[in-house]
Amino acid sequence: MSSNGYSLSPDQRTAWGRHAEVTNASWANVQGRYLNRIETWRKRTLDRRWSTDVAFYPFSGPDAANIFTFFPDAREYVLIGLEPVGCIPAGLADYTPRYFSALRRSLEASLTINFFRTNDMQRDFSPANLRGVLPALLFLIARSGYSVTNVTPVVITQEGAVERARPEVKGETPGITIQFTDGRQVRRLSYFSLNLQDSRLKRKPGTLKYLAGMPETDTLIKSASYLMHRPYFSMIRSTILLKSRLVVEDDSGIPFRFFDQSAWDVHLHGAYTEPIELFSNWRQDDLKVAFSRPDVEPLDFAIGYRHIKESNLLVAARRGR
Repeated sequence: MSSNGYSLSPDQRTAWGRHAEVTNASWANVQGRYLNRIETWRKRTLDRRWSTDVAFYPFSGPDAANIFTFFPDAREYVLIGLEPVGCIPAGLADYTPRYFSALRRSLEASLTINFFRTNDMQRDFSPANLRGVLPALLFLIARSGYSVTNVTPVVITQEGAVERARPEVKGETPGITIQFTDGRQVRRLSYFSLNLQDSRLKRKPGTLKYLAGMPETDTLIKSASYLMHRPYFSMIRSTILLKSRLVVEDDSGIPFRFFDQSAWDVHLHGAYTEPIELFSNWRQDDLKVAFSRPDVEPLDFAIGYRHIKESNLLVAARRGR
């Protein structure tokens, strides 16, 4: 393997071989325990009539694999996380053993328990390590069976448009747009580095305009730290309820009480008792009552913070759409 006259050193070849071996096994694990089961559940559960062209995944980090699995027919994917976009190594010489190790570490939780931990991401995607989520995004897109054809740094402008990042463009919110294909259809994934707390969003009118201008979406929320249970995440909660045709979430997403039964068809899957101890303040007694109904369907995979047989999903489809 060589590029521009540079060949991988023996240390690099050894590191690459180890990286490939470990990540092959890890990817097989996450497919068998989670993604394949989600795919089977989706085919059985989600009506294709609900599908939109845009899949939205706030509080996602670089978790491309799950949004692809829940909504494989979307043409555009919009992910939002706190972590910076970052970059990939500039040349082959920068693919060092340390780089491969850092990349594996950044993916470890995702490929083991199927979600990224916030504290881990603060470390793994810091300037001292991968410097951002782009390497993880590209890894997960490729592992999901797609070929990346273009990567473009972008910004959301003060006017609410998404434009290629360049010095003369005044950007409010940084991001990246990745174009990829399965050999038949070209799709796009855009990731934006953005704090969705109300006080932060109010400082970004262009970004609010962009969110308000999104078309109807299929929305996924999982492992979201119960942030939208708090009053100071009301703006993104309202945006999701306004823009979504379909919401698929675990109990860490939008509280059950916000799904007006006259506006939403709500179906429950799995089991719910209470959040894990770290989030014990956000117990939903009304959701627990709802999960005691006989029409709750089983769930044969773990999702969010709970183990299998303890996990839950809420599927809410907007009426009249």
